[in-house]
This record gives sequence, structure tokens and C-alpha cells, in this order.
Amino acid sequence: MKTVLIVNGLADASRRAALLAQVEQWRIGRDVKVEWTRYPEHATHIARHYALQKKPVHLFSCGGDGLLHEIVNGIVHAGHVLLSICPIGTGNDFVKSFPEYELTDFLDLTRYERPRHMECDVLCMHGEYAINTISFGFDVHVAKAVNECRKKFPGTGIVPYTFGMAKSLLKPLNVSLSLAIDGVDSPKKDYAFVVLGNGRFYGGGYQPCPDGQVDDGKMDVCLIHDIQKYQIVRFSKAYARGEHVAFEKIVTMKTASLVHVDTNGRVVYANMDGEVRKCRDPWIEIVPGAVRLALPARTKE
Repeated sequence: MKTVLIVNGLADASRRAALLAQVEQWRIGRDVKVEWTRYPEHATHIARHYALQKKPVHLFSCGGDGLLHEIVNGIVHAGHVLLSICPIGTGNDFVKSFPEYELTDFLDLTRYERPRHMECDVLCMHGEYAINTISFGFDVHVAKAVNECRKKFPGTGIVPYTFGMAKSLLKPLNVSLSLAIDGVDSPKKDYAFVVLGNGRFYGGGYQPCPDGQVDDGKMDVCLIHDIQKYQIVRFSKAYARGEHVAFEKIVTMKTASLVHVDTNGRVVYANMDGEVRKCRDPWIEIVPGAVRLALPARTKE
């Protein structure tokens, strides 16, 4: 089977160098190609190119969650494509949904000689797919600020998330929305966070959906409403640990197959795996088993 490593050309230089040094040894005797991304959504075009060839191929996403998002949108429903993840990006949130692994396990190419296969669900909103999360509310303001900071100061680690949080606290915290979850209408509330999770983590390590499973055919829904700014610092610590579910007066947790966010025709912003999109009255559905993951073997052969 052909192996293609799709590498984010803007990823941390030292992490790229370490990975590529490993590739030079690992590729001996294998059909391996390295593809570099050169512009936004280039990874989608590269991945779709291989998906359309209809030949078995093993793709590696070598970057962060943004690169993974692009690749997923090029291979959904392509059953002949295997996808593995070499997390050399900044947040690397998706792989944190696999607590049985350390980050270094995903970076060890020898562990993919006999990989563990998994049929992974994805989320879909208006024709675009997200493998990790789709969200609305305060965290979207944070994502926008993070992306702006990264453009100005690339390679600054966790700093963009801290900057994004501080900048976003200057804006209104809650937005008024009505939701329909699997056809059941919920009353309009002032939501700070509406998170629809396939994975468990997002935003550089926050854990809105601590019970999320990427292969259970359901999305986890985390609704946080009527929270005040003075509560954010304390709440965010619990949010990072996945312990916010104990705040029952302001947190509602559900599972669902289909969610409608009624914005009454207003344009709102959504966060899809860290990518910010404009939308009106969006519908979000779970698509079971849409991507074939090849996870590292739990122990070296």
C-alpha cells in the first residue's frame, strides 16, 4: 500500500525535522511520498487527489488539528483510504480523545507497521465535515482571536489561546439561541457555549465532552448557559478537566444524532475544528464511520 505523509509547511521547524529524519529510515523498502502544503485548503486537494484514485492508500496528517480538518474533508466516505495522525501542530486536540496513548506514540512511525483500525465518525454542517468539534458562542470568539494571533506570531505555542481568551472577554459572553436536538425543541436561552463533540477536547486542552467516543455513532452535546464573566476563571479550570458537568444549574449534557441551531436568520460564527465559518440556522449531523483511522499499535512489535 502506498503511504503519503501530508506535512504542514508551517508546522514547528524542529518537530518537522525530527519527523522527517525518522521518515528517512522508516521509508526504506516502502512506497512512501511526502507532500508539503503550500496554501490554505491545499491538504484537502492533496487528500482528494489520492481518494479519487480509488487505490488503497495510507495518509498521514503531519501537523495540527487544522491540517487534519482539511484532510478529512478530502477523504470522507473513501473506504480505501486509511488515515493516521502525526501531531506536530500546536493544540493537537483530537488525539487527546485516545487516553490509552501518549503523544509520542502517534509520532513513532514503527507503531504503524501493524496499526489498530477504527471506523471514526465525523460531524457534518452544510456540506463541511469536522472530525473533532463544532461549536458556537464564546469559544468561537476565542478561535477567531487565536487565528489572528497565529497569523501575526506563528509558532508561539499556547500563547495564542491565552491571548484569544483575554481578548474575547471584552465581548458579550452569551448569545440567545433556540435549539432542536433530535427533533425536540429546547426553549431559547442565553448560551455562552454550545459544543457538539465527536472528540473530547478542543481549544488547546479544554474538555467539553469528557464522555465523547469517536466511534459510537453519536455526538456529545455540551450546553453552557447563563454564565457570568466573573465565573469564567473558576469555571474554565473545571472545563479543562471535564469537571464542569457538576455545574448542573448552568451545564446541560446530552447525546444526539441531529442538532438544529435556530439563529432566526441571523449570521453567526461556528468553530469547526478550530476553523471559523459563517452560517445561518445551521443543521449539524453525525456521520457514523465516515473515516477509517489507523491508530498506532499499543506496543511496539
